[in-house]
Amino acid sequence: MTKMFFAAVLFSTSLFAADKSSDKPAELNLELAKKIAEKAASCGVKNKWNLSIAIVNSESNLVYFQRGDGSYSGSIEAAIAKAKSANDFQRPTKAFADSVKEGRTGLLSVKSIIAVEGGMPIKKNDKHLGAIGISGARSAEDDQCAQAALE
Repeated sequence: MTKMFFAAVLFSTSLFAADKSSDKPAELNLELAKKIAEKAASCGVKNKWNLSIAIVNSESNLVYFQRGDGSYSGSIEAAIAKAKSANDFQRPTKAFADSVKEGRTGLLSVKSIIAVEGGMPIKKNDKHLGAIGISGARSAEDDQCAQAALE
């Protein structure tokens, strides 16, 4: 009985003592989110588009938000919704917009799907980190700035 107890304690402590630093998943931190948003904002400024920019992590939690001067108040929630939709389904919101145009209107009944361009997943080394959502210009222009931010 004592040997079994000792073996169980030894095994359980070795699980906690193991170095997991190499197994740590890539994360979307505030610094990276700000860099991505800065590139998106530059695209907006260059084209004279007043943008709201939202960046969420892989759990769809808002990491960073930036509202450009003169952007519409409605663009705030739209940018966040686009980011969450792109994150939750790990695909650009343009894919949903294109599918709806092709007649798959049932997608519109899914609460978290935003079928408007401007949301894109953020990946690093093929690892999904989160997503960006942009609103304030035409949807194709929002998408253009999201793409520019991720290049």
